[in-house]
Amino acid sequence: MGKSKKSKEERKRDRVIVERYHQKLTEDTLEPLYKDFLDWKKGNLPYYELTEKIHEFHKKNQKIWSMFNLNGWDDNFLIFQAKKELNLLEEKDKEKYAIWLNDFDGDNFNS
Repeated sequence: MGKSKKSKEERKRDRVIVERYHQKLTEDTLEPLYKDFLDWKKGNLPYYELTEKIHEFHKKNQKIWSMFNLNGWDDNFLIFQAKKELNLLEEKDKEKYAIWLNDFDGDNFNS
C-alpha cells in the first residue's frame, strides 16, 4: 500500500484515532491489574502473585509501546487497526484497506 500525501487535517485525525487506540489497549491491559491491586489490598491476593501480575502487565505494555513507537504513529496498518478496533471504519476505508479486511484464512484466500 503506497503512501499518499495526506492533508494536515487527515494526519491530525489519524493521530487522534491512533492515540485513542493506544489508550484503549493500555486501559484494557491495566484494568485486570487494577483489580489485582484491589484483591491484594483486601488480602485476597498474595504479594508474590501481585508482583507476578505486575511483571506480566509490564511485558504486555512493552509490546503496546513498541507497536506505537517502532512503526510510527502514521503507519497505515496501525491506522487501519485503530479504526477497525474502535469501530470507525467507513465505507471509503473498506476499499482503501480491502487487502487487510480480506479473510486470509477463509474463502477469499483460497479463491
